[in-house]
Amino acid sequence: MSQSQFREILKMVQRLHTDFEEGINDEQAYDMALFILDDNKGLKEYINENCGASDAVGWLMCEM
Repeated sequence: MSQSQFREILKMVQRLHTDFEEGINDEQAYDMALFILDDNKGLKEYINENCGASDAVGWLMCEM
């Protein structure tokens, strides 16, 4: 995964909360993070290696 691909995914993740007027609860964030990682091969490894996070799902959830 390239840095530019990661940035585009991160922008999308950070905009997700604007799609939900009442916010995103933990269960929704968890499910979305799993789907995002599944749809973007190499993202988990990129987060682990370049963001220093051992839990890519949790990291994505916090970005939402």
